[in-house]
Amino acid sequence: MLVPFLTLCSDICPLTTGNLLEVQRSLDQSHAASKVQIVELSVDPTRDTQGRLASYAKLTGASWEMVTESDAALADISTFFGFLHQQVPQGNPPAVDWLTNQPLTYDVNHTDGYVLIDGSGFATFATGAGPGFHGTLNPTLYRFLSDQGIQNLNHPPQPAWTPTSALLSLGWMIGRSIPNAGS
Repeated sequence: MLVPFLTLCSDICPLTTGNLLEVQRSLDQSHAASKVQIVELSVDPTRDTQGRLASYAKLTGASWEMVTESDAALADISTFFGFLHQQVPQGNPPAVDWLTNQPLTYDVNHTDGYVLIDGSGFATFATGAGPGFHGTLNPTLYRFLSDQGIQNLNHPPQPAWTPTSALLSLGWMIGRSIPNAGS
């Protein structure tokens, strides 16, 4: 399960990570975790260093792989899977970096959703929908949300992917049902 994101996103990515926390918990509880690998791929390789990704994982409780690639590798991956990302000016007033407490100088607009890749390396399912998070968001992820992020939490964009829909797709891919641990 390949998911584009960036650690400094404050409107959608915290909700994506929140959904992935529930997906991972469901995979663990149903003993299907060995059949699925979740990878969050940063679309902000300049700022999302391995150290920043490790800090984000520790703060949020994410146990899956978070990767950053060179600009060239990210461009190749993005082209292959159809992920769009573009550096854009930071809003005014600028958001603040959760790690350094410094104002941000740019933002990255990007595709939401995820791609499922089978064991042979073939993309078997993809969605560009944003996350539809339901329930109680991890407090750290909630703290990362901007006003727009809180609006997205309260009124998810449509169409939206949920842990349940992701688990249905993953279950189809691995050939077994994966119950949602959050339901």
